[in-house]
Amino acid sequence: MRPGNVHSADGWRKFLSPIVDRYKYMDKKLCLRGDAAFAIPDIYEYLEDNSILYAIRLKANNNLYRETDHLMTRPVGRPSKKPKVFFHNFSYRAASWKSSRRVIAKVEWHAGELFPPHRLHRYQHVVLSGSRGPLLQ
Repeated sequence: MRPGNVHSADGWRKFLSPIVDRYKYMDKKLCLRGDAAFAIPDIYEYLEDNSILYAIRLKANNNLYRETDHLMTRPVGRPSKKPKVFFHNFSYRAASWKSSRRVIAKVEWHAGELFPPHRLHRYQHVVLSGSRGPLLQ
């Protein structure tokens, strides 16, 4: 265990490099799924340089909210008993990134909720490697 004041992604290269070295010569496609603690440009670049697919959740920010604002309007019609789920695929470049990357936003509307999904934690953004990939299949 590490101390509570250490960032979750601290030491990511020391952890990830041996795994990549072990599997890179196999005829397998490597994929990494990470939470928002791993939303670090150095990690994206390392994965891209090693041809590793990734899906990493992004921390919410005003630029991402603006890009997906059209999903924040309550769906028209009678509320469904099942959640209504909407996706939006777009290209995004954070200030700290060298290039644009593909981002998928997911918004869930649940019956009986009065507030927009981003206030209820039913709203997320995920950065993905590549323009289209097997991570969504």
